[in-house]
Amino acid sequence: MENIAGNNNNSTLRKRVEQGAVLQAGQMLGHAFSLEGIVVEGNRIGRTLGYPTANLGTQPDEQLIPAQGVYVALVKAAGQWLEGMVNIGIRPTLDLHHVTIEAHIFDFDGDLYGQKISIHFLKRIRDEMRFPSLGDLKDQLRKDRAASLKILGELAFRPEPHQDKVLIKKISSDSK
Repeated sequence: MENIAGNNNNSTLRKRVEQGAVLQAGQMLGHAFSLEGIVVEGNRIGRTLGYPTANLGTQPDEQLIPAQGVYVALVKAAGQWLEGMVNIGIRPTLDLHHVTIEAHIFDFDGDLYGQKISIHFLKRIRDEMRFPSLGDLKDQLRKDRAASLKILGELAFRPEPHQDKVLIKKISSDSK
């Protein structure tokens, strides 16, 4: 979890994260904004759509959480860096109302339940939205995956296994 206190730069940083501008927040920090927690059981709906997720157990009132939406991210789990996309939100297509943070890790078939992971947010793709059907949601997830892979290739952030952060070129708050 990022520790963002209350001075002027930190309030700007907090605002960026709350608005979902995680790439800009990462540039201010010098590393990707991240959250960590234990993987908890979810509703297992993503699995039925072909997009299983690792649901991050967090206390939203105790952590700064990016705006609801879909993000490109790198996930550190079991000592390795994995590419993925993350949804933060209430999952309106499923008529659910509890905010969750769920990471779909590309090409991963392991069991992460009960393990501590960290999610490093690289860029916001889109707002969370309601879809007319689960089929339409699945079509959008396919597009989100393609967009995520493209962005991951463009950003080319590749931390070493021993690193705990995804380093991003730091910019001064004056050059925004």
